[in-house]
Amino acid sequence: MTCNGGTMTSSTSCVSPLEVSEYDPSEYETQHLGFTPKAFCNGVYNAALEYIQRAIHEMEACLTNEQYSTVMTPAQIKEACDVILSTMVGKLDMNFDIIETYLMKNVMTIPDNVLLPEDKAQAGDIMSTEEEDVLDTEIQELKDKILAMKYANSKLMQEMTLIDIVQARFDQAQKQLQRLDTINSESGVSDLKDCLMFTSQKVLELMSKVKAMQTDNKSNAMETNETNG
Repeated sequence: MTCNGGTMTSSTSCVSPLEVSEYDPSEYETQHLGFTPKAFCNGVYNAALEYIQRAIHEMEACLTNEQYSTVMTPAQIKEACDVILSTMVGKLDMNFDIIETYLMKNVMTIPDNVLLPEDKAQAGDIMSTEEEDVLDTEIQELKDKILAMKYANSKLMQEMTLIDIVQARFDQAQKQLQRLDTINSESGVSDLKDCLMFTSQKVLELMSKVKAMQTDNKSNAMETNETNG
């Protein structure tokens, strides 16, 4: 016995014809309903089919009772019940196809312009093309500013390195000046002019001593030569 093209026995259930189709239920509908529309239709179809099978089985059991055994043989009763079951299943398939198509298209579907309450919080995350362009422009501007700041920081580091070099030289010069001040203080010189004069005087004195030493050396050399001659 068949069920709209599918094999069926009295002890098994036949699924909806839509189950073997390529219908792909929407995830959004499943999110809202808590189940897939396809699973719901299959459940209703299998429940109706089970009721029909149970009713025909009970009718067959009743007809094969001893009370009606003189009218039809058990084989004739089973054959007749199978024909009735096949006819009813065919009617169920034909009518359920119509019901199922209507439910899928008109009842268990969510229009494209409808937003579920649990998704409204995310509605603000959807941006238009113009908003995306504006955001891309702002991102690019921020990138340019970051690059400019990196360049400025690099130049600043170079300047700070130069400043450190100049500071080191200044500290060295300051130490030298402090040493001169110490020497001046120890020599009783309190002014730079006096310091220069003092230094000049010392240089002149040294030069005089050197000249005197040179004159003495020449005189000694002449005396030695005369003695030897």
